[in-house]
Amino acid sequence: MTPAHSKGFICRDCLLAGHYGFAGQDEGLSVPACPSCGGSRVVLHDELFSLTMAHIDCDAFYCSVEKRDNPDLNGKPVIVGGGDRGVVAAACYVARQYGIRSAMPSWQARKACPDLIVIKPRMSHYQHVGRQIRQMMLSLTPLVQPLSIDEAFLDLTGTQKLHKKSPAEVLAAFQQRVRSEIGVTVSVGLAQNKSMAKIASDQDKPDGYYVIGEVQAQSWLQDKPVQILFGLGKVSTKKLNAAGLHKCGDIAACPAPRLRTLLGRDAERVKQFACGIDPRFVETSRAAKSVSSETTFAQNISALPDLLSIAETLAQSVSQRLKDQQMDAVNVTVKLKRPNHQLLTRTRRLDRPTQMAHRLFEVAAELIEKEASPDKSWRLLGVGVSVVDEAAGGTEKAEPGPDLFAPLDQDDGHRQDRLEEALDSVRTKLGAELVKTGRRFSFEARKQKKTPDKT
Repeated sequence: MTPAHSKGFICRDCLLAGHYGFAGQDEGLSVPACPSCGGSRVVLHDELFSLTMAHIDCDAFYCSVEKRDNPDLNGKPVIVGGGDRGVVAAACYVARQYGIRSAMPSWQARKACPDLIVIKPRMSHYQHVGRQIRQMMLSLTPLVQPLSIDEAFLDLTGTQKLHKKSPAEVLAAFQQRVRSEIGVTVSVGLAQNKSMAKIASDQDKPDGYYVIGEVQAQSWLQDKPVQILFGLGKVSTKKLNAAGLHKCGDIAACPAPRLRTLLGRDAERVKQFACGIDPRFVETSRAAKSVSSETTFAQNISALPDLLSIAETLAQSVSQRLKDQQMDAVNVTVKLKRPNHQLLTRTRRLDRPTQMAHRLFEVAAELIEKEASPDKSWRLLGVGVSVVDEAAGGTEKAEPGPDLFAPLDQDDGHRQDRLEEALDSVRTKLGAELVKTGRRFSFEARKQKKTPDKT
């Protein structure tokens, strides 16, 4: 006689949690309805209440924020990205039904879906919403490792006493809270390690909750395509496929020497991932190595004043991200692309680390001025920095704060620092678009003259 067993369950509608008892071992048994509210959104798994590693990913984040802010966009194909010569930064799930994906050229996306709605990115706004969600994550556990503005790993080990409930229950409540307070949805992957949690969160999008247990990990991966593995790029995937390794089970069974021939030093890590093993810890102090912002122009630009105005805006965007993450730049890089896609980059080390926009722009402007000329036109401009993060153990010494009582005739840029701090405060209260420099105002005026209102 088959012994009885039970599985943990959570209702994602009413948050009831407990165990379902079964008389047999029928793994094909359908998920039962919630015994309390009758809802069908029930998570059911043998190891539900023992797993502690999660990956949380916001669903089509940029587009979700835009649809939240403008409900008229609901149900419509929307992308966030540049103009006709830009690329898709994000595509909503409706747009994805037309084959539209991130990094696709915007013109190609428009061709695939004539009714496509294209929205100009509002990065500072997305970052603000992302920070709100990040703070909510930190209320669950201090062990949060951001991967980007809209996703992170969370290790909830040892948090049960604090929350008086299991990590699985905490995550279900977190989903509800983000939906009600922020107005977007997130998908949750729960597993025994980072690699499996990342894979799990991709299995049930959007607004999903997927669990992969420790016992089942390797068997679950056995027949999955190799590209499902976290961090395995297109080049490595092609190498594996060309060698006849198409499934994760193929990698798990592959002799180590052969795998090293194909993947080099990554072979051991990939083999572990294919077996459901990932010994890495959540890295809370992991620092970004660089921060950048770039834009592709609707029309080629050669005029130096226009290039400098755009560079100033990009420098402000980079500066704001540095300030938000409490990091300092140690060098500035300018990226310029010609109409024929020829790429040029120029880098200069700063005299001292900074996060101030006016200092970043000053260096970027000097680099641009050396390359610009009336007979040269450009289709893309980017401004980036390499950073040092003191909290992550950086060795560079950040510049000291300005002396508010220093005589103005001895000021070495600190007066501009104080002015920028004041403007930052105004932007925070009134919005970034309401505070413009004279350079940007003049640039926008020139654009209006070139494209007069046809009405």
